[in-house]
Amino acid sequence: MTGAREPPGLEPALALAVFFESVSRRLFVDLEAAGVLFGLDDAMAEREWHAVALHACIRGAVADGGHGDATADVVDSFHDLLLPRLVPEPEVPALRALLAARYGEYDGIARTLGKDGAARVPSAIATACARHVRPREPEIFAETLAPLLEALAEGTAAKLASVHETHEAAERDATELRLPPLEPLLGITAHLDAAGIAWAVGGSGLLAALGLVTVVNDWDVQVEAPPEQLQWLLAGVPHTFHGHGGCHADWKLAFESERAELIPRFAFYAPDGIVSVPLRVSRRWRGLPIATPEGWACAYWLMGEFDAPALRARRAERAEKLFAWLAAYGADPARLEELLEAPLPRPLAEKLRALRSA
Repeated sequence: MTGAREPPGLEPALALAVFFESVSRRLFVDLEAAGVLFGLDDAMAEREWHAVALHACIRGAVADGGHGDATADVVDSFHDLLLPRLVPEPEVPALRALLAARYGEYDGIARTLGKDGAARVPSAIATACARHVRPREPEIFAETLAPLLEALAEGTAAKLASVHETHEAAERDATELRLPPLEPLLGITAHLDAAGIAWAVGGSGLLAALGLVTVVNDWDVQVEAPPEQLQWLLAGVPHTFHGHGGCHADWKLAFESERAELIPRFAFYAPDGIVSVPLRVSRRWRGLPIATPEGWACAYWLMGEFDAPALRARRAERAEKLFAWLAAYGADPARLEELLEAPLPRPLAEKLRALRSA
């Protein structure tokens, strides 16, 4: 499993899932604010919104002739990532069945209108959606919905184009993995080894070991020892000590010259208590012990929810990369059970249970 690459279509699918989640709820709230959903069953209206909004995204993904295998991989991965986030896991099969029925209907409308009638597709699909939703004023509903569908399709196409451009630039500019020097890190960890203290690389080093990033700016190292012991042990190596901050319930010893950070007793503040991320070694990579993707997926999820606002999007993206990797390659059941014993927020616990049943 060392150096494994992500499944086909995963990177753009992740970008699309993040895009959809960031705009879908807001657009649905806009529909509600416009009054066109007044008196309707909320659950039914949201299901139909998911179907018509997701179809708009698929239209954007296949724009300009993008109907090949690569696009199919993106669409499949997009659904696999997103659907468990839209509804509880037991409801995913029912949502897939609804999507299949609505996609067939809405695809038929697009095919019938063809290229010459492409400008009329959003309005025609919005009218068809109205027949399922049955609002009090179908025409006003369709007029309100149509521009939202077009915005989703155009936004999806733009997001995919951006991902492809970024990927092409990365292939040009990063032909090999870029890491901080290993020797300074090993100089620090030699003190840990001599004292019999367990440690493992997490953060971007872990992501690089899984093939999920190509640049590691510094080494994040989980350490199973109290911070006082580490301060005493490394007193002769210049560093900065950081106590608890933000959502972090742990400590950090930052070594600027070595481009490394030791994290004793990795943990986070969560609404129901402190969530500790156990130190376990999942593999060895380039001679380094590597922490677990299960633990760091949870850590990044918590940081994506509760860290400083400016940092959350990047943390959440890394959490999704790790959860997608685990869904594709398998999670360790014992590590999942260990993490589920912590006071996790319910959405995070559900993501772990979904991996357990995959």
